[in-house]
Amino acid sequence: MNIMSKSVKWVICIWCFLYGVILVIALKYEAGVPIGDLGSINLHALNNAFRGLFEYDVAGGYFRSLYVFTEILGVISVLACLFWMSLGIKDLIKYRDINDVDKSIFATFLLYILALIVWKIVTGISVSYAPVSVHPKSALVVSFPCGNTFLIIISMCSCIYLTGYFLEERKRLVLILRILCISVLILGIILRTVCGANWITDILGAIGFAVPAVILYSFVCDV
Repeated sequence: MNIMSKSVKWVICIWCFLYGVILVIALKYEAGVPIGDLGSINLHALNNAFRGLFEYDVAGGYFRSLYVFTEILGVISVLACLFWMSLGIKDLIKYRDINDVDKSIFATFLLYILALIVWKIVTGISVSYAPVSVHPKSALVVSFPCGNTFLIIISMCSCIYLTGYFLEERKRLVLILRILCISVLILGIILRTVCGANWITDILGAIGFAVPAVILYSFVCDV
């Protein structure tokens, strides 16, 4: 059962994408982001102000334990994506016709492809670099949008739908799995935000570009 109308979903989809694009332009060309009658906000100042809330210098530039934990959540998200993709490959091998592949699995595969394309395009613009190097001997890398957060959002949102789709009769198990997915989603975003390995705008950018992809996916799967 849909919890939001399609019109509301379209509004969220368009606005999230527009804010993602605004972040790209503002960070790339060091422009302020307009905030209505209040004027504009300097994103570089915002990034530095947010980092100033935590004692990263004492921890070596970032909180390594939190960073490692988010990387583990990222690995879990990758494995979840591979699992759903394997179901599609299984159907393709079994029926030897792409038209016989389960509709929701095929839509999920398209979601992953779309997400990968969007992420590659945005990172290719080299909007901003990470505030710290998590590997002492390596150079700073492009960090916008945060790949870890982007991956977790795409993976866990698809899992929330697919667990209910394939385990419709086992409602208790579906509830447990969905709680786990939501926990990974929320923890992944929050901990990556505060661990210090990314700027706050990296996280916002990941949300801005991931949410529209998930909403488009919900239209295909009628979530």
